[in-house]
Amino acid sequence: MLNPKSIAVVLLTSYPAWYSGRVKSVGDVDKIRGDLAIQMIRTGKVKGYRVIVGDWASSVEFIDRVDKIGKIILFKREHKGRDLGRRKAYLLAAGFKDTKIILKTEPEKVSIVEKFISQIILPIINREADIVIANRNPILFRETYPGFMWKSEMAGNKVYINLLRRLCKLRQGQNFDIFFGPIAFRNHPRVLRLFLERYKYVSPTVVSTDRYGEPGELSNCYLFPIVKALYPKSQKQNEEYIKNGSIGKFKKKRNGQYIAIIEDLKYFRSYLTKYSDNILNRIYGA
Repeated sequence: MLNPKSIAVVLLTSYPAWYSGRVKSVGDVDKIRGDLAIQMIRTGKVKGYRVIVGDWASSVEFIDRVDKIGKIILFKREHKGRDLGRRKAYLLAAGFKDTKIILKTEPEKVSIVEKFISQIILPIINREADIVIANRNPILFRETYPGFMWKSEMAGNKVYINLLRRLCKLRQGQNFDIFFGPIAFRNHPRVLRLFLERYKYVSPTVVSTDRYGEPGELSNCYLFPIVKALYPKSQKQNEEYIKNGSIGKFKKKRNGQYIAIIEDLKYFRSYLTKYSDNILNRIYGA
């Protein structure tokens, strides 16, 4: 097994309304998620992993609490979007000579660091893979997540995989839980380069107005690298909170993420295959 220090855990945080003390309301999103992030960071440190945190506009109280954990790398992101912050975190992680594997996950998914890192990185250790996408247990996923989220993410995964099969050579039965989030990759220049490339839309006005986030926000540092690698060249309680239209907001966000991911893949496919309808340009990376 690898030395824990050879595993870098990359987290991006942003909890402007976080406060210390007990939770005052189940609707306090930043408080609930910020508490989970603190637990994740503390767990990573205790287990000996190299934890790298890129923060945007969190409360002073949150930053102080994280800073007091010690022995982690905490930096202030220059932009609200996660794209550039995640890329900077990848470069920081890769810059340590003893870093063998980089793991990106949402800071609220505490169990990834508590229980599942060894399972996720095993194919990389055994040289069976350079990139690993973590999958959820489908039965537990349906039982423990809000119904609207389960429906949206299952539908998104199905469409995404169907599009991917048209473009890439996937093994029989090979599927990806692309909406889950955690991903690990080998710290090798050839692999890292995939996660550092950036793309932008030449004509952003043609993308859907219903999408969630800016073009490339979800795809540049996560989805596009996976497609490029495959392309054959030689928090339940808070999510279920229903008050003042919260459920509608979450549904709109999930549906918007679904639209964004599928739309980005469609245009990235055009970019890779040089279709005439391509509107993507690579703006960074070899």
